[in-house]
Amino acid sequence: MTPTDNLFKPYLLPIFEQQKIDNGVTYVEMSEGNGMDRMLEDSRSENVYPGIFVLRPKWTTKKIEGHILMVNFSTVFYVWCHGKIDDRDSQEQSYNHAETITTAIIKKLQEDSLIYKNFLDFDSIQAEPVIYLGPDSTYGYEIKLKLGLPTNALFC
Repeated sequence: MTPTDNLFKPYLLPIFEQQKIDNGVTYVEMSEGNGMDRMLEDSRSENVYPGIFVLRPKWTTKKIEGHILMVNFSTVFYVWCHGKIDDRDSQEQSYNHAETITTAIIKKLQEDSLIYKNFLDFDSIQAEPVIYLGPDSTYGYEIKLKLGLPTNALFC
């Protein structure tokens, strides 16, 4: 059992997958390390936009009140939407769609924190507009946040 495979993925990926229903996301994937190689490879053979791509997280442990064990994940993910490089309206629509998806994810994380499914550090959330002009022209957001998940079952 590992924090990434047994805590992070089972908790966060279903929240991302829900965006397929709620906001038309077609692709959800996690990196093998800290790059976006998997998404770039997949974009050659499948539609990956709008898509959510999460980097494998850095994590630290914490003990609370001597008996609650928690893993704090430094989470970074991207929400990408396809836009036309020479069309400002298309670019704005892509950014707006990505921001809508981002807001929905943060809202769900915040709701879960109120019932202690997670320990979201709301003050840590950063959402930065980004652009990737490679094989595709994509616009979206890079989101960074600290997400704590209870881990007694893993380390006890």
